[in-house]
Amino acid sequence: MHAAPALLFSVTCVTTRLVDPSTALLAGLIAGIAIAMQVGAVSLLLIEASVVRGPRVGVAAGMGVATADLAYAAVAAIAGGAVGAALSSHESEIKLVAAVVLAAIAVHGLLRGAAAEARVTPGAATPAGHYARFLGITLANPLTIASFAAVAAALSLDGPTAALAFAAGVGAASAAWHLMLTLAAGHAGRWMTPQIRRGLAIGGRVLVLAIALHLALDA
Repeated sequence: MHAAPALLFSVTCVTTRLVDPSTALLAGLIAGIAIAMQVGAVSLLLIEASVVRGPRVGVAAGMGVATADLAYAAVAAIAGGAVGAALSSHESEIKLVAAVVLAAIAVHGLLRGAAAEARVTPGAATPAGHYARFLGITLANPLTIASFAAVAAALSLDGPTAALAFAAGVGAASAAWHLMLTLAAGHAGRWMTPQIRRGLAIGGRVLVLAIALHLALDA
């Protein structure tokens, strides 16, 4: 999960001079939806949770991700270029930390038995538990704040009100996207057999492990 050059270009084209909260809100909406829509490890885990556990748990997990996005966007907006400068000088370390976090999540899921999880009746898990789990996963991934810091550093937010508006836009866009994603995946999971859900559970963890390996090699 990282801010691509195309994302930075699209946001800065719209917000080369941020002087008011309404424009900051628009920039936050653009950044939030662009970053949230990137397919990464968290998205794969969200889809897996929604398919296996059902839409109610999936939505709770998605809101955990959106909450973390909102928090990191607020930090990035308030700190401005300071966060971006600090993170840019430690790009390799950030990728390695992210790789370790994702690998730990994937290996833990595989060892615990993704196949056993897939046999759980959809809706049996606790929504609050999955909200906390995905909030923690997203907060523990340093690439999340790096993405928003890269966007915030490219902007010129005019004061705390504009920073708050930017963060609110990110949070709203992230929540909307993850709501649609988890609802769609959760309802689709109701039509899947236990064997298909089992395959998705294992396959999702393997893909997350592959993403972690790619990050480690790219560091």
